[in-house]
Amino acid sequence: MKEFSLSCLMIWILNKIKLYIQHPIFSIQYLASCIFLQTPVFKGEERDLLGEIKQLILDIVNSMAFFFFVIAIIIAIGLYILYNRKKSMPEISLEVIQDDTWFTTRDDNNRVGIVVSVKISNKATRGVYITDCKLSGYSAKESPMEIVLRDTENEKKLDFPTHKNFCKGKQFYLGPYSSESLWFYYESRMITMRNVLETPLTIKDSEKRRKSLRLMIPRHEDQRAIYEEMSRMW
Repeated sequence: MKEFSLSCLMIWILNKIKLYIQHPIFSIQYLASCIFLQTPVFKGEERDLLGEIKQLILDIVNSMAFFFFVIAIIIAIGLYILYNRKKSMPEISLEVIQDDTWFTTRDDNNRVGIVVSVKISNKATRGVYITDCKLSGYSAKESPMEIVLRDTENEKKLDFPTHKNFCKGKQFYLGPYSSESLWFYYESRMITMRNVLETPLTIKDSEKRRKSLRLMIPRHEDQRAIYEEMSRMW
């Protein structure tokens, strides 16, 4: 009985196959309909993603949360500008005295000695007290021991500027509508063979306000001449 039912099933399947073989148009149309019915064209209207994104952006822009966010940003920028104005010294101007600004590698302690001279002008109706002057994070030191350069045969002593010397721990008063030339001395352990240093100079007053100036500090011409002579000998 089982063999009879199995044979009947096989005969039914074969008849179906013959039907599709005998009618290829029908079978192709059937397969095509099965395929195309799975595409989005027959699933319904496509979603306008770009339009939805634009609408989402419009909803965000028109929301109250976005409005308060913009207001908070504006207030933060305003407070930052006011803070910078409070911490700056617009009435003070700095001018580098290039002839008395240089650096050199010291032979006595293998450190870089840096001399900076500036003209400070006060255009305000009240005086200011200069309490610190930093060069790339270094505070000004007291007037150093003499610097002597040595080549293969000779020695040369370098002259420091004749302006007033300023160092950390002192306080310098600059009166209203007045100017003064100061020189500062710094030392660094960072030995360099470059002939020019580029670094910011920042002065501070007793109210912790700041004034900055970008400096180009050349190597002392006498040491540069020594290095050039040594390079020719080598």
